[in-house]
Amino acid sequence: MKDIFIDSIIKYINNNEMISSGEGVIVGVSGGADSVALLRVLLQLKKSFEEKGEGLSLKVIHVNHMIRGDEADRDERFVIELCASADIPYKVYHEDIPLLAKKLHMTEEEAGRHFRYKVFENEAETLEKEIQKRVRIAVAHNKDDLAETVLYNMIRGSSLFGLSGIRPVRGRIIRPLLMTRRSEIEGFLKELEQSFITDSTNMLTEYSRNKIRLSVMPELNGINDRAVDHIVDVALDSLRLRDDISAEITDAGCILCEEGKSVIYISEFKGLGQIAQGECILKALENVCGRRKDISREHIEAVRRLIDLETGKSVDLIYRMRARRSYNEIIICKDEKTSGKSSYIEEASIEEAFMDGMDTFPGVLETEVLDYDEGLEISKKEYTKMIDYDKIKTALVLRTPKQDDYIVINGDGGRKKLSRFFSHSKIEQSERTGFPVVADGDEIVWVVGLRLSEAYKVTPDTKRVMVLRYIKR
Repeated sequence: MKDIFIDSIIKYINNNEMISSGEGVIVGVSGGADSVALLRVLLQLKKSFEEKGEGLSLKVIHVNHMIRGDEADRDERFVIELCASADIPYKVYHEDIPLLAKKLHMTEEEAGRHFRYKVFENEAETLEKEIQKRVRIAVAHNKDDLAETVLYNMIRGSSLFGLSGIRPVRGRIIRPLLMTRRSEIEGFLKELEQSFITDSTNMLTEYSRNKIRLSVMPELNGINDRAVDHIVDVALDSLRLRDDISAEITDAGCILCEEGKSVIYISEFKGLGQIAQGECILKALENVCGRRKDISREHIEAVRRLIDLETGKSVDLIYRMRARRSYNEIIICKDEKTSGKSSYIEEASIEEAFMDGMDTFPGVLETEVLDYDEGLEISKKEYTKMIDYDKIKTALVLRTPKQDDYIVINGDGGRKKLSRFFSHSKIEQSERTGFPVVADGDEIVWVVGLRLSEAYKVTPDTKRVMVLRYIKR
């Protein structure tokens, strides 16, 4: 049985051209079942190469995230002993991930991943110079991980191509176990009598991915025991479609990606189908910020709507990006006014905010982004408000109310439907449909002239503020 398992993984490696003899592989090993199984397979692959008079350079990297105390130290000892018993070179990194997360303004999960892949890349470059051959980075995502990622992306509101989940090969990174079920991996290790470590945080349902793994997936498997396989089939279809769409975008010549800047050519862009247009915008944003994570439909649609506005209109986006309409182009880049670290208040130009249905409004919204310090006086004017710029989740839009709108009314995150807020504020029904609100998706940031959301208010931890000015025409 174990030979069948190993042969199937090696076949998947060969079919996806992941590893060739004489090359090198950096293996991320946490001590969990998946990474231990991955290492055991790669050791067998190395042995088979050596039997042919060839070779494979392996090096294990383990990262102690300094989160779980004694348990993390236990994991480290396990990996060291595993590598020693297999006579495989290894290196252990220690990083205070909670501290790094604060510095980078990320979650601990994001910061841990950021640090791991940075280390993997550095080690791969070093090994590549040493052996003068291509070096890959092997990580242990499996088929269940892929299915869970597809569901997670769907829930977060990703594009159609978010359903493709995880690629088997991306740059240096390879995932040899991607088409292997978790149950198969654990069965393989059991047959080998190979121990592994279980991370206690995998059982904490406070993490979204764990909720999917522990609560959602068992329910789906109860409906159909091949639920994971069917979800992965959709992911593979999405991946193939994504490749086809990418080719369409390239052929159309509708996008120019430079360092820190993307340009979308509107005439060529309009010739694309709607799905291809969304992917084009996503590529443009990814080029500027270096990632797709957290870029949602809201951001894509905010950029798409600029096409119907006049030149000079712009919209602020996630990761300090700004998209601007300039004649026959949409230009996306970092907002230079907000990227500096100076502690003084910079003079900032005033931009007219993006507005949905702007021609129907009796006024306009102007925005101004400033660095914040304690000496900055927070405006109490009826039509001028200040918010914490970094709390914006998607893009601010000046519009009229929608059915699902809500506003946060207290510091504990308590919400109130906007319709109820209007009732309590004694706003007549006839006035509500055209009432100006500043929205961040379905969340109301400011009911103009009435109430500012508690969720966006300036606090002592605020780094930058956005000044909102509603000016009547």
